[in-house]
Amino acid sequence: MSPTTPRTEELPRETVEEHDEAAETPPDPAPATGGAGDAGPAENPGPAENPGDTGDAGDTGDGGASAVSAAEEEKDGAPAAEARRGFAGWRGRLVGAAVAMAAAGAVAFGVIQWMAAERLADRLSVEKAERLAVSTRAGEFAVALQTYDHADLQAYRDRVFSLSGEDFEHTYNEAFSPLESIITAMKASSTASIRGVYVSEVAEGRAKAVTVVDSQVKSTAGTRRMLGAYMELGLIKTGGEWRVNDATVMGAADELLTDPDGKTIGEPEPSPSPSSGKKDK
Repeated sequence: MSPTTPRTEELPRETVEEHDEAAETPPDPAPATGGAGDAGPAENPGPAENPGDTGDAGDTGDGGASAVSAAEEEKDGAPAAEARRGFAGWRGRLVGAAVAMAAAGAVAFGVIQWMAAERLADRLSVEKAERLAVSTRAGEFAVALQTYDHADLQAYRDRVFSLSGEDFEHTYNEAFSPLESIITAMKASSTASIRGVYVSEVAEGRAKAVTVVDSQVKSTAGTRRMLGAYMELGLIKTGGEWRVNDATVMGAADELLTDPDGKTIGEPEPSPSPSSGKKDK
């Protein structure tokens, strides 16, 4: 078999030309935001390219001017706002300081009142203690002075001197010493009990008191009862202790005398009573 010569068919001219144009024309680039299957224009015209948007551009200019003006106003008003904030803070601190001062003043006033009350209570307590000490010493002295036994007058003297001051010791030696011999001769013995003590004043280490004592003296002559015998005492404070420095007998409300057999001797003297102010005709 003889080789067959290949046949070459020529393409139509129009097809060839189209093929050449396709080869020479580069492909259009794909849109940046569009997909492969998106159809439509490759580029969208911007707002600046639209002739009808010129009015909007003017509005944008006015908005920018307003923003600038607002910024300037805000800048100008910043010191005033800062001043207002500073005044508000200063006023708050002032109010806080005033409240703190008021609270501190109230506390200080309360402390002062408490201290004053405490000092007053202490002073009253001291005065009460002093009056009690004066009353106790006055009662002890009044009973000691009217309680004795003829068999031991030295003990009686020592007891009285332990409660009295130097001035009363001199008075006792002058007034009561001469009576010791009579007490011994009559074999007299006395007992006493305190009925009441009235403290009139206590000041600067000195005090005055009035005692009321009931006493009974027994002797060879009989029995003598004295009820409600008043005695005024003057006291001084020496060495931290109250001592009687002066004594004045003021008399008894009632007095009764009986003989050794118990018979009444004489009539008892009536108790003193206030005058009515009328005179007998």
